[in-house]
Amino acid sequence: MSTENFRASVQYNDLKGTAAADRHDKHDLTHYLEEKHLIQDGEMLVGIEMSSLEVHARNQDEEIYVAALVARYPSFDNLQGAMNAGKTLHVRRIRLEMKLNEFFGFFKRFQVSISNGGIMDGRQIVIDS
Repeated sequence: MSTENFRASVQYNDLKGTAAADRHDKHDLTHYLEEKHLIQDGEMLVGIEMSSLEVHARNQDEEIYVAALVARYPSFDNLQGAMNAGKTLHVRRIRLEMKLNEFFGFFKRFQVSISNGGIMDGRQIVIDS
């Protein structure tokens, strides 16, 4: 057992930011875990981590590393209540390797916004056309 902050971090953190995604309606990561019998009864997917090692070619065709974080809660409302009450979240990490296109296939839309050292994170900006 170890304790860590749920936050993206790489060796140098040259670029930092945020990510947002919409789950796919028919085949998201929860369905994938269920099909592979990797998620247990009473567990729910609460977080996803995705990482890639150094890419030396123009195309990323190596497998990426995905971690599905699951916790034992009967519903999102129960999870939210526990988090709001300041309870420590205990999760189980399921490690997976997959192709990049398979990972992105779990989502309808996916956006990553990063800036130098995270300097623009959460800031309002004006886009000059």
